Amino acid sequence: MSEEQQVLYRRVHDVFRKTLETTQDLIIIALSIIIFYVSLKVLLKIVFEISHAFEFKRVVSEILYIMILVETYRMLIVYLKEHRVAVSFMAEIALVAVLREVILTGALEIPPLTLGMATFFILALVVVIKLTVKEERADIEEKGFIHTELRDIFRRRGKRRHPREFSKSGKGGD
Repeated sequence: MSEEQQVLYRRVHDVFRKTLETTQDLIIIALSIIIFYVSLKVLLKIVFEISHAFEFKRVVSEILYIMILVETYRMLIVYLKEHRVAVSFMAEIALVAVLREVILTGALEIPPLTLGMATFFILALVVVIKLTVKEERADIEEKGFIHTELRDIFRRRGKRRHPREFSKSGKGGD
């Protein structure tokens, strides 16, 4: 392959990759809008049920459902920012979903084997969350994906002198 053909080959692949990434981002944005809409709809449903006579089990079910939707929404936001799927968010979503089913069904009504498997699954998810959160935080800090708002706050605070610094220099009241 000549150098011109290689440049053209790379350019075609770059354009195709960027087109696919843009398409993926549009799909994620559409999913985020749908999840936001469903969350608002369920929230209004909860408000309507609370204002009237309501079943406690049903309201708890809807609240846990909103929590699952919020975690899914957060996962999509992280995907848009970093273009990677955060395993810890997926594990948290699965954990809330399993707990929702156990709470709604009632631990006494679930067969012992199923309850044991659910317990084992919950423990496995907790381990996954603990392991991935440490790894993802280190990865985020290494790559500089810290939220810009937090980074700006720390930068502003770093410019101001801390009250303890005044006391060390003899200008403070301590």
